[in-house]
Amino acid sequence: MKIAISCLSPLVQSSLMYYLKDYLVEEEDCEFLITDDENRVSPKPLCLVVEGEHSHIHKPFSAQSLHADIEAFYKNLPEIPLSLPQESVRNFEPPMSPPIYPKNKSVLIESQIRALCDSYAKELADKLIALLKNP
Repeated sequence: MKIAISCLSPLVQSSLMYYLKDYLVEEEDCEFLITDDENRVSPKPLCLVVEGEHSHIHKPFSAQSLHADIEAFYKNLPEIPLSLPQESVRNFEPPMSPPIYPKNKSVLIESQIRALCDSYAKELADKLIALLKNP
């Protein structure tokens, strides 16, 4: 079981983290998300810790009641297909074209150095001409 926790209440968050430390993963890698925010939107299934009858984890909870509530929630999760249909794999098109990298980094650096040198030379020449005109 891979679980992520994201609660508004720091007390609920830390309690859940303490009891479930062996199951914790990042939200991207989890099988479901435990939260006390009823308005939370997530692509992952939400296991709610709220007051009321639609709560999956009932407060107050102990280690035993928490594990029992989570097991009940986990057993009711819909099965996630592990393989994609072959049609979707064959018809896959990348969302963007591949990146275009400079052909030669040294050419790019040389042109930048040349542009800087030219601008400094022009600035120096302008200052020298100004000094010669106004002695």
